[in-house]
Order: sequence, then C-alpha cells, then structure tokens
Amino acid sequence: MTLRKPNDLETVWIEYPEGRHLRAVYDAGNDTYRAESEAAIAAHQVANWSYEEHEDTDISDQPLADKGNLTRS
Repeated sequence: MTLRKPNDLETVWIEYPEGRHLRAVYDAGNDTYRAESEAAIAAHQVANWSYEEHEDTDISDQPLADKGNLTRS
C-alpha cells in the first residue's frame, strides 16, 4: 500500500522507525524530510508522518479512509 505524502515544503510530524517523533519539512523534489538540526532522511525511511504530534501514540494505528483506500494523515 502506498502512503499519501505531504505537500511540498509542508511541515509535519514524522516518526522514525525507532519511535522518535520530530517536526520536519517535506521536500517533494528530493522525496526527503528535514527536521531541525537533523540530516535529511529519505521518505521511505520514515515510519509514518502526521499533521499533529502523537508523542505517546503509534501514528500508524490511525488509518484514515481516502477514496476507499487506507492512508495516513
């Protein structure tokens, strides 16, 4: 399943595979996220992303319906 991605230069919360949550800007041209004081990370390496911070919640547990497909916000 392909996850929906944020708009170019949109600021979102990302979740690293090890569970860290960081506020980051999505760069559609390079398909990367850049968090403040962090190196850019490829979009495929990010576990999940969200418009809201979910410090104590696994973002992947919050699917939304998008035209019949499951997606993440």
